[in-house]
Amino acid sequence: MVKAVNPGKAVGYMTKAENSLRMAKIGIDQQAYDNAIMSAIHSAINALDALTTSYLNKRASGSHTDVLELIKGIFSSNEYNDMKKQFMSLIGKKNETEYQPDLMSQKDAQIAIKCAERILSKVKAKMN
Repeated sequence: MVKAVNPGKAVGYMTKAENSLRMAKIGIDQQAYDNAIMSAIHSAINALDALTTSYLNKRASGSHTDVLELIKGIFSSNEYNDMKKQFMSLIGKKNETEYQPDLMSQKDAQIAIKCAERILSKVKAKMN
């Protein structure tokens, strides 16, 4: 599903992406690894919403992976494949970190933050 969004809202999504990434890093410092991963995931989601809002005046509003169809036309094939890999790695942890009782490790959190940083960096490069 796709939802129409005013392109002026992209800055709000980008602010949320940056703030979530900052909170992810604080989560690692505080040994709150599950929260660090949740924040990294939300950083990536908001970054991609910023991108599609800016470029296409829309964002995915169904499954989180719906955004991958929207970004296909924005990135080159290689860039898209890298973004997809990073995003799927994060989304794959969403259920486990948010709804399951098992705790995540520092390494898991570090990997999630790296993925979110890569996504945010590539989105910022496209939006500048």
